[in-house]
Amino acid sequence: MRRAAVVRAAALALAVMAPQILGCGLFKPRDVRPGGGAGVPCPAPNTPDEVVSNLLANYASSVGLDCYLSMLDEAFTFHPDGQDSLQAGDSVYVNWTKAVESNDASLLAGNATFHQTFFDSMYATTVSSPGPPRTEVRFYAYHLLIRASQAGQDSLFSGHADLTIVQGLNTQWHIVNWQDRRDASGNRTWGYLRRLYRF
Repeated sequence: MRRAAVVRAAALALAVMAPQILGCGLFKPRDVRPGGGAGVPCPAPNTPDEVVSNLLANYASSVGLDCYLSMLDEAFTFHPDGQDSLQAGDSVYVNWTKAVESNDASLLAGNATFHQTFFDSMYATTVSSPGPPRTEVRFYAYHLLIRASQAGQDSLFSGHADLTIVQGLNTQWHIVNWQDRRDASGNRTWGYLRRLYRF
């Protein structure tokens, strides 16, 4: 008899508490955050804006690395700022292809403990070409906040990124050329950061 009373009391308590437990959202699915686990958002690059959005959300992120790399065309090339190239010596930036970028970005993503990437504004008007292939050249002012051991005390990088984004035969867009340029801030550039991870 006593055991039956305990079971009834537990069932009553559970019935009373159920609305509070369910109402607090404990069992509701949570929104997927960019860069979080296997559910990393990576919209198909059907527009240049989606290419840029995926780049910003996933650069230097180990979980978003595949998404970032999928935004690069197979013919991708990276070109550093002229002064960065002179300071580094001729061989560091030579033949910077998608394969080099893939390895470089992977090493950085594995080393970075904190990262945020921003395109702050466009410093020149987009140049569009109807093609074929359809092409846009976009001119972004950027800054990155990244902590990575190879960068030492540097954690702020800024400059200009000129991105040539091309629409392929499958109608999706990809970055085919990236020209890095210094700005007037005196900060190290994105190209300098990349150079630290080209082993």
